[in-house]
Amino acid sequence: MNTVSGTSSSLLDAIFLSEKRKNLLLLLKEEGPKSSEEIKNAFDFPWKSMIPQIKKLVDLGLVIHTDGVYSLSEMGVVIATNVQFLLNTLKIYDDNKAFWSEHDLSPIPFHLLIRIGELGQCKVLKPDLSHMFKVQEDIVKCMLDSSRIMVFASAIHPAYHLLCLEFLEKGIDVTIILTESVFESIRDECLPQETTSFSDSSVLKLEIPEYKKEVQFFLTCKNSHFFVSDGEKKPMMLVVTDKIFALSLLDKNNRIDRNYLVSSEPGALKWGEELFAYYKQNSRQVLSL
Repeated sequence: MNTVSGTSSSLLDAIFLSEKRKNLLLLLKEEGPKSSEEIKNAFDFPWKSMIPQIKKLVDLGLVIHTDGVYSLSEMGVVIATNVQFLLNTLKIYDDNKAFWSEHDLSPIPFHLLIRIGELGQCKVLKPDLSHMFKVQEDIVKCMLDSSRIMVFASAIHPAYHLLCLEFLEKGIDVTIILTESVFESIRDECLPQETTSFSDSSVLKLEIPEYKKEVQFFLTCKNSHFFVSDGEKKPMMLVVTDKIFALSLLDKNNRIDRNYLVSSEPGALKWGEELFAYYKQNSRQVLSL
């Protein structure tokens, strides 16, 4: 083993083979310098058992001991930050392993995929088989309580149209990105009835003039913003508000499963906004049909 790999192995062993050392690094990172008494109070360990662990971190140059106070060195801060980053990533993957391993992740750009640890506590909402095509009520409830809503949709649901109108009537700022095929479907259904053949999957069972009027209202409403995606990789559905983040992806066989990864934590909302901004950068704004 060469010197470099030996040093790396020693550091990895020092941090990950001891819960005490790892937890101490994270404590000093999160809360700053601590005295020996404060460290004793923070952990349910006898102080004698902590002494050799602290000495090991001091010897490695990760912790500094000055006047009875322990703090992280500059590189200690760097390493502790990356340790926390790795632990967060492992936790989000382990907590929702089926979602991350069974879905096509290609719609998520790499610079955001490597930051999934920022999502924090998430859960996967799975639809009741008897209501497979029902919009998730938990998500809709949070959307109605929001002040701004951002949605990327790769498919049409009959309820989306009515929900959008309700959001706008409540004064909620709404930004929607649709795929080209979804936009063309909406545009085609707004054509005069004699030139349009409606399929069984028609968006709405409304008279064309009424439907066109409502679509035009959405396009021209001051608190609505409408875009069409020009990107190749797209999520099935992305919802980001100031209250909730929800993401639905196709599975690895390009099939819809209606599962949503959901979180209300600040980190998830910020991550979701960045993901939406990425899609928006690859979209064009539409002001009329």
